[in-house]
Amino acid sequence: MSELLTDLISLPEVAALAGVRRPVVTTWRRRHPSFPAPAQTDGGRPLFKAREVVEWLVGTGRADRSTIEPDLRLHLLTCLPLQAGVTAGVGRRRILRPQELVGAITALVCLHHLDDEPLRPAGYTDRQVVDALRERAAEADWDDELLRSEIDALPPDAAWLAQVVDELIEAAWGSAQAYERVLAARQRFGVPALYEDAVTPQLARLMAGLSGSRDRADEYGHLRVADHRAGAGDLLMAVRRELGDHDALAIDAVESDRFLGRVLRRRLVVHGLPRGSWQVGIGADAAGRRPVADVLLMQLPYRPAESRADTDPFAEIGEIARGLAPGQTAVVLGPAELLVDALPPYRPAARSRNELLATGRVEAVVHLPGGLVPFRPGYRTGLWVLRREQSSPWQGRLLLADVSDRALTDRVVDELVVDVVTWRRQGHHPDRHLRAYASQVNIADLTLPRRPLTARRPVRLREAVRDGRVTIAEVAEMEAALDDLSGPRPRLRSRLGARDEREQPGTRSVGALVRDGHLLIVPGVRVASDDVAPVGHHPVVGPDEVTGHASIGSRLIDRAVFAERYPRARLTEPGDVIVSLAPAVRALHDVGGFSVVEFPTRVVRIRPDGRARFTPRLLTALINAAQKRRAPGAVRPSSRLTDLQLPLLTPSDVERLDALLAALDERRNLARCELDLLDDLGRRAVAGLTDGILTIAEGPPPAGPLRVEEHD
Repeated sequence: MSELLTDLISLPEVAALAGVRRPVVTTWRRRHPSFPAPAQTDGGRPLFKAREVVEWLVGTGRADRSTIEPDLRLHLLTCLPLQAGVTAGVGRRRILRPQELVGAITALVCLHHLDDEPLRPAGYTDRQVVDALRERAAEADWDDELLRSEIDALPPDAAWLAQVVDELIEAAWGSAQAYERVLAARQRFGVPALYEDAVTPQLARLMAGLSGSRDRADEYGHLRVADHRAGAGDLLMAVRRELGDHDALAIDAVESDRFLGRVLRRRLVVHGLPRGSWQVGIGADAAGRRPVADVLLMQLPYRPAESRADTDPFAEIGEIARGLAPGQTAVVLGPAELLVDALPPYRPAARSRNELLATGRVEAVVHLPGGLVPFRPGYRTGLWVLRREQSSPWQGRLLLADVSDRALTDRVVDELVVDVVTWRRQGHHPDRHLRAYASQVNIADLTLPRRPLTARRPVRLREAVRDGRVTIAEVAEMEAALDDLSGPRPRLRSRLGARDEREQPGTRSVGALVRDGHLLIVPGVRVASDDVAPVGHHPVVGPDEVTGHASIGSRLIDRAVFAERYPRARLTEPGDVIVSLAPAVRALHDVGGFSVVEFPTRVVRIRPDGRARFTPRLLTALINAAQKRRAPGAVRPSSRLTDLQLPLLTPSDVERLDALLAALDERRNLARCELDLLDDLGRRAVAGLTDGILTIAEGPPPAGPLRVEEHD
């Protein structure tokens, strides 16, 4: 592989691999003579050996080997289509087209899963490797249902691809994980069929949850799920994840595109589904077939906005609704203009929608936020949940939910699923259930002309409940927590003592500790302000959070946005130390991890070799106590993290000081918790009395716990 053009990367590709912007790599080349020299040039563009770049990044502390090595092979694979013209120009070997490349990679992963043998055995020549792959494909897939044609189409000199896929599977810890990594990078491969209609993972999980697949499988012991336009199978795999390793899962799918259908078949196989448990109809053989299943997931085909006015998808949706047996569910994703918005009476779809609503088979309508089909960010979508019940006391009503004004986070998904799924269960009383987003509406009120199918719930539960019962329950919990905190606490003993003679420990710079393999510096990532929001999954930690000017969690980023727009960035690990140098040296111990560190802050991570010298608490305290030192002959102190001098304590002092710091943290957290509870209780008491929903009983106030009673 050392002579392959595919093992060479350009400066923009180095930046993508390191998770930095392009000018940063130019700065590295200019400032660091040890940066690898170009292996060759292409029209004046320098190309570097990827392995040498990785070794330099790891050796200088700019990347962690355990995180960058698994991505190297996948990164180079996604760059192959871009290098096809260069390869053809130098006359080396034929690079597969993007769709052929993805088909070959997924076929090789599937073949590895089927026979559990290395794709490139040791000692084989390139020609022997390809011949052996074709023989193995014929044996494992003699009827060409999965992969035989893709393996047969490999060029005679494609042994290098087998080696790369072997490395990818090993780095991903399994065939299924490697397959999902390839599909997660679908946009980077440049195959439009794979990503044009792909939805975000949150939307796929929402559709799987609304279908009630888990309840159905638990009740009957088996589940059959279908998709009329399966694509690469994202919705089907969401149901698979919803059920876990449920043995009695059957899948019936239809996909008109041959490439996508075979990708889906291989995906089901590598995830361990037996061939007899699934059926994927492809192309003309599946035309007109409508699978019948307990759960049906379907995405309506995309149409440009100017042509949607003349479309009427409700004939197809009505056919699905009429085909549902009692207890079966269908979830349909489509354009919000047709599924949710108000329709003028002259539109062809207006009458069809009203007729379908009148059948009583529509259980819920959800107005979704934008951006859930990433390739079409301006495409607004909505969901219809169809269900047939034998007899229900809620006939003539349905649920409307509007979450178009917020991000589709995991919490929003869970609350939406609870709203809809609990509404259909036996013994449930909708009038007594405080739904987070859904509202129960009479169907007759929705068939009026120009009536949108939206009903928004209040954002805060406090706004929905005005009788004070919820506030009283929360106040009681706070009072109990304050009673627990006010009890006797063990006395703190630092065990500090004076030395007879001063023995100051030696110091070593952070840069030297990095070179010795004790510490690792991970740079922060530049986060666009538009990607940061008050709601999300991962806290964004920058200089303001480290210095205490902003609280941790006040700025969040959504998990899907982070994965899509910052594929090379890495979350912090539990125990990492986040450092900011401006305006002063400050460090923050990230106890739980899974944070996004924003440039110019960076992460200092303790490697295994450095655990005898440092713990996360101790390292945080030492950095906070460190002073910026001025180098000999310099006018001002250095602003580089690598120049900070850290004292090296003995292992026994490290252990005892860490125990003291842990005890101090525990007492500090108790004090903060008590202060937060006192502030919150005071705010609720003032708000309750000014809103007129609470009153204070007569009696001596501060002698005992504050009693807040409900106002009649």
